[in-house]
Amino acid sequence: MNEFNLNQIRFFKSFIIFALVTLAISLIIMNSSSQKFRVSEIEHSMENQLAMESLNLLYGKSIWFIDENSFDQIYEDNPDIKNLNITKRLPNKLIISFDLYQQLANIIDLRASVETYTVLYENSYVVSTPTIVNTLPIVKIENGPVESGFNGELISLFKTLDNYQYTKQSLQIKYDGEAFNAYYGKTTFQLGEAVDLGKKASILGTYLSDNSCDGTVRFLTSVSTIEDCT
Repeated sequence: MNEFNLNQIRFFKSFIIFALVTLAISLIIMNSSSQKFRVSEIEHSMENQLAMESLNLLYGKSIWFIDENSFDQIYEDNPDIKNLNITKRLPNKLIISFDLYQQLANIIDLRASVETYTVLYENSYVVSTPTIVNTLPIVKIENGPVESGFNGELISLFKTLDNYQYTKQSLQIKYDGEAFNAYYGKTTFQLGEAVDLGKKASILGTYLSDNSCDGTVRFLTSVSTIEDCT
């Protein structure tokens, strides 16, 4: 095969590649600008649980350009969203599912003349509520001040307790400004200061799951206790 024929083959291959790329770009431009492929329907399952107003901004946008970055405002409006999953049902429908951060505990603040209720999430997000969530443990703050890192210690405590079987709504913890006392069934746990609560929870969780002590358990350190059980 002579040089002329080789050049013709190379030119033909280059032309085919150029034509295919041009066709692909043209199709993308046509689809992205087509009214047929613009979002007109959004389906999700969090109608009354999350602030969804910013979803309205997606209507009329090309479905091809919708991605995770399109939901920045949703994340900002709802700090309890861990992540979301987007399914595109062509030509114009979005299906969105949400994974939420775990609710860990009710926090009742008794230090003011009117007690306040909040829910603590695993990502440190705290939201005010009109009443308690019946399925969660209760933490009562009876006195203060509350030091920085207080919520972080509570998160460590409850995330560790997730490894144990116990009735969450039956656990009540009180903080008097200096130390924690936990109450479960007929047992009082004197947890001490708000330090190393994650380590203490490893021992506490064993007691809660066994539920074999009626009396008092006092923590001497984060890993040792003395019992007065009947």
